[in-house]
Amino acid sequence: MAATQTSDAAAAGFTCGAPVIIRGLQGAPQHNGRHGKVKAGPTENGRFEVEVLIEGNQEPTVLALKPANIELDTEALQDYVSAKRAEKLKRVPPLQDLAVCWAKSKGLSAKAILPRERPVPELEEGHVLLRVDKFAFSQMSLGYLMKGFTRTFSAYHSFYEYPEEGLYRAGCWGTCTVVESMHPKVAVGTRLYGLVPPSRYQMQLVGGVIPASKRTGEPAKVELTMEGVPFNLRRFQEMEVIEAPGETDAQVESEVALLEDWKLVLKEIYTMAFYMDENLLVDTGMINSVIISCASAKTALALAYVLRMREMKYVVGLTSKEHLDFVKGTDLYHEVFTYEQADSLPNDRTIVYMDFKCDGELRQTITLRMGTNLMYNMVLGPAVFQKRMKDQVFEKRAREMLFDESSWRERRRMVAEVTKTGRNEKLKYSFPAFVERIRQHVQLRHVGGAEAFKSRYDSIYNNSAPPNEAYVCSLHEDERGVDEIWSA
Repeated sequence: MAATQTSDAAAAGFTCGAPVIIRGLQGAPQHNGRHGKVKAGPTENGRFEVEVLIEGNQEPTVLALKPANIELDTEALQDYVSAKRAEKLKRVPPLQDLAVCWAKSKGLSAKAILPRERPVPELEEGHVLLRVDKFAFSQMSLGYLMKGFTRTFSAYHSFYEYPEEGLYRAGCWGTCTVVESMHPKVAVGTRLYGLVPPSRYQMQLVGGVIPASKRTGEPAKVELTMEGVPFNLRRFQEMEVIEAPGETDAQVESEVALLEDWKLVLKEIYTMAFYMDENLLVDTGMINSVIISCASAKTALALAYVLRMREMKYVVGLTSKEHLDFVKGTDLYHEVFTYEQADSLPNDRTIVYMDFKCDGELRQTITLRMGTNLMYNMVLGPAVFQKRMKDQVFEKRAREMLFDESSWRERRRMVAEVTKTGRNEKLKYSFPAFVERIRQHVQLRHVGGAEAFKSRYDSIYNNSAPPNEAYVCSLHEDERGVDEIWSA
């Protein structure tokens, strides 16, 4: 009998320190309704010792009560659990965040960048604390910032609001680690890939968890909650769970880490290029000649690769004199011309102009040169930022269309050229081959700390960054040496 009582007591879930309310006492009804705290138990007879504070007594009274005469005080329990969690999560030493912010209405030059430090706030219910391990920064990231300057695009920089008035942050593709969690389905130590702010830490509310799909091979995802994000941009709230590799040797681990860095730099770029090609395929059919400006840009290189992959017969690159040798060396274009040679481009075939430069004057020159052979101009920018970009006109004009990635994602679900030709599988399985191709011509460079990041940002903004470099950044200066080249 005693063993049964003890078992029932344990099942009741009363632990030492738990707040309880006394109920149903027949011999001492004056204690019914009193609030107390479990001091010890269960004893051999199955009873719990409960401390009760009685008015007029200096010391608490200890009662030996059966489990049937006590029930958890849920309101007090919530306060108790919250206090215990706060005590458990107390950081020693406290974490200090460092974020790179841009001042509103100050433009996008390096002068507008303001590093900001503040203590990492305490974790809230349903939230996770992300340690931003590293992120890529490129013309694409700069394009996300620039989109806030035009009415045509949505403001990507509003995804991660900064608490200080008048400041905002960019969105960059990176990896992060869950270092603290108050969400039951997101464990500490989970590594994630997705859009992250350029900072050391980010506390984020979790909206839900999407399980991995065995049918499609899609990884599990953690969906963050971001206020004010338009529905067609909700994919930026989803972060892929990075599966931990099995047991490997040091050399394999190093290669896996390097490929992860290339993913940060190239995955979104390659996906955008793949979608641009799909849009071109659907709108123009089997046209076999294309001109691409800013031919040295990573997205332009990816587009040329995708076009050649489906056997485009004539892919022309337009670039600056300084980048001419680099672009020719990639062997991704059939022919390469400088911008100064635009008025002498071959014009004996039907062709489409893919405009990464977002230069209206160059677009007009090509339109006049090609005449009726030009099917249309597809404006793809802002892959390369121009200082006067926000003053240029983006309205649709004769034979001009603006590629909008979010609109194409919706449209591509319904077109036969995508749904019936295995394009999704082709996108997935062709990416590693593109990485191997680019690794022959581009070096990864690590940028550590706010000052080194600001310097690299300035070169990207001013279009002076060499085309044969790609940047993976971290605001944790102790991760690697500052501004060092990694082995490709």
